Amino acid sequence: MSENILSLEDLKFLEKLYTTYGLQYIRFDDSGILLNSQQLLDDDLEKTDYFNLLSEISKKLKYRLNSNFQMNFNTSFNFDVVRV
Repeated sequence: MSENILSLEDLKFLEKLYTTYGLQYIRFDDSGILLNSQQLLDDDLEKTDYFNLLSEISKKLKYRLNSNFQMNFNTSFNFDVVRV
């Protein structure tokens, strides 16, 4: 993918989750959203907003990739998007 699918706001949101919760991956597939951080799974209104934003990001990428995918985060907030 050479073009930017995610907006600057999307990237800032993902970076916030990465720095705050230490995300290593986010997987988007038919069963929903799976991530490595248990803290984001706690029942909290703010975290419900997080899942709404993650859902919007997943729709953008899933439409473009035409596939389920996983985002793998590296150091310095670099990430790879891999089809699954």
